[in-house]
Amino acid sequence: MAAPAALLVDDLIGEILLRLPPDDPASLFRAALVCKPWRALLTDRAFLRRYRAFHRTPPVLGFLHDVHRSGGRVFPRFIPTTGASPPPIPQPEPRCWTLDCRHGRVLLHSSATSDLIVWDPIAGGRQEIPQPVNQHEDYYEYFTAAVLCASDGCDDHHECRRGPFVVVFAGADIDDAYGDDEDGVTWATVYSSSTGAWSAEVSIHLGPILENREVIGRSLLAGDALYFAVEEGRRILKYDLGEHVLSVIKPPPLHIGNMVLVTAGDGGLGAAGVKGYNLHLWSWRIGADSGGKWVPGRVIELDMMISIGIGDPTTKLNVVGFAEGADSIFINANDGIFTVEMKSGSVRKIGKRGDFSTIFPYMSFYTPDHAST
Repeated sequence: MAAPAALLVDDLIGEILLRLPPDDPASLFRAALVCKPWRALLTDRAFLRRYRAFHRTPPVLGFLHDVHRSGGRVFPRFIPTTGASPPPIPQPEPRCWTLDCRHGRVLLHSSATSDLIVWDPIAGGRQEIPQPVNQHEDYYEYFTAAVLCASDGCDDHHECRRGPFVVVFAGADIDDAYGDDEDGVTWATVYSSSTGAWSAEVSIHLGPILENREVIGRSLLAGDALYFAVEEGRRILKYDLGEHVLSVIKPPPLHIGNMVLVTAGDGGLGAAGVKGYNLHLWSWRIGADSGGKWVPGRVIELDMMISIGIGDPTTKLNVVGFAEGADSIFINANDGIFTVEMKSGSVRKIGKRGDFSTIFPYMSFYTPDHAST
């Protein structure tokens, strides 16, 4: 016997709603307002699991960057790049800045309390973590940190935002304030939300570090390791998540201070930087002898796709961020801020030009079940 027409229509509506683009979350919210059955479907957990699995990669909803105010006050600001984005970031503690965004979480640091803050902008969860100290029971001079999911068997990171996480903290002391020849030593330690404690430190001696540069930059998660740019890319610090050891990699021949670490085509470490009006991609390859080398990859001609003034001395093309998973590089140009997709080379303008030296793309599915959170 043929299925009732109403059931066929319901199935058809479900398939249509399943295909609403996640990078336009406003369409999901508008659909949820059509009628109660549609809202029930768009907030149903089983349907949302299908929706996330169907689209696979969470969209970039926007990015965070730090705004500097008078009196040394710093606070993060969220810039949406879609029609409907997570609720605006509430005013945090004075002098609070962004360290990382990954797997639906934002990692902040408050110098008012010296705590790290793991925050979920969509679900609203917030957890404070005491900042680790060095062996002299003092805070690190320079540091950064990364947050990542710690749920077993979680590969897509679609529904792990309420699960366990870890924070990898990397700190450096570049002045020998203690008279023990420890200048240039970099440490790493890991906080587990499951145990509520920091791990034992591991360290590596980097030698002299230039203080007038960004000592340790934001992180890249590639494979089973985290990578940090040191001194604006003069060196790359690797932290092996499985072996819990630190090592150093020489960077590719890119312009120091105008490069970003990216995910290479094979899922490993890569780098991207601007030379002239071109975006150069590189990948780190491990040979048969376990030694590594940088291999040049694609060159994307930005002047063909971005409105820039050829020969204009004021023209600037600054690489300011990278979205893991989306494989999108963010470039701040005279005419605005753009994303460049590494695979296709397509360029899209996402906002006006601003004072963005570093941005932190925020990726997450934003669905109507979060409307009341």
